[in-house]
Amino acid sequence: MTSSKPAALGQYLARHGFAPSPGNPTWLERGTGQQTVRVLHEPGEATLLYCLDAHSVCLYEAVFSPGTPDTVITAAIDAALSPPPPGQRSARKEGSDPR
Repeated sequence: MTSSKPAALGQYLARHGFAPSPGNPTWLERGTGQQTVRVLHEPGEATLLYCLDAHSVCLYEAVFSPGTPDTVITAAIDAALSPPPPGQRSARKEGSDPR
């Protein structure tokens, strides 16, 4: 590993509009209108990726081990930022009881 690796992911996040979360500045987040993507990246630690819906309910999470290539992490972030395909927005129908 090189010392530029953490900077590369940090630069990617900055270029893609991620900013410190108001609730916890160690988390970087970006809202897409329908969801919020949060990333926690500390050099030498696991990188965490969360995707939250408009009500802050976790849609999914990913944990990347230290040493995971930036390309893998950025691909997951790009996928989280992409809008879902038509008809794939929610697994449950409007008005249905999730129980």
